Amino acid sequence: MEVMRVAACDDDEAALGIISNSLQGIFAIRGIDADVRLFSRMRDLAEAMIKTKFDFLLLDIDMPDVDGITFAKALREHGDNVDIMYISSREDKVFESLRVSPVGFVRKSRFLDDMSEIVNEYLDERIKRHQLSSVVLRDSNLVRPIRVSSIAYIEGKSKNQEIHLVGGKTITIRSSMKVLESQLAEAGFIRIHQGYLVNYRQIELIADQEVLLASGESLPVSRRKIAQVRATYLGLVQNNNLVF
Repeated sequence: MEVMRVAACDDDEAALGIISNSLQGIFAIRGIDADVRLFSRMRDLAEAMIKTKFDFLLLDIDMPDVDGITFAKALREHGDNVDIMYISSREDKVFESLRVSPVGFVRKSRFLDDMSEIVNEYLDERIKRHQLSSVVLRDSNLVRPIRVSSIAYIEGKSKNQEIHLVGGKTITIRSSMKVLESQLAEAGFIRIHQGYLVNYRQIELIADQEVLLASGESLPVSRRKIAQVRATYLGLVQNNNLVF
């Protein structure tokens, strides 16, 4: 059985103990084999992440060295899409935290109400997401299996489509945008323009005429699609990403 690697970081030792006990109880009920490691400093967590690839991070926001949102932004900038959940009393930071695509936000003021519900919803979503974790793209006689999380967006190039991967690499395949849109819709890809299909997890900002990605790239959004793009994005965030 695959072990789920989990890290929790909070400068309050008592809170860390409560978080750990709660997680262990949830994982035990669901029959999940999990390795839960605890950290009181972001610096220590960062060092551990050099050697260990964690599946799930639970972070406090107010920390003495690096705050939880700044830490997560650095991870995203380096292409790390690890699942992050916040456990914090800073409810005023919920919308700021959206910029790093957390999978949930547990309020310390309502810990007992939030923790079990949100972690279980995350685990349900994780199972569903792993079922859609890869896609097979066909290119003439070639078959290319690609992890969905590695695709930032797809750009139309006439009869060819250019797959832009997280990190900057590209793959060109011979297919139609319509076929790819149909194939990737359930995996969270949004058609923002005639020539662009975007992984919603990579979106940082939807403006009136552009979509800003986590990489810093700006893509055009169709005026006639802008309302639909925003509605689809919010629906995906609510159903598949942030729960609070």
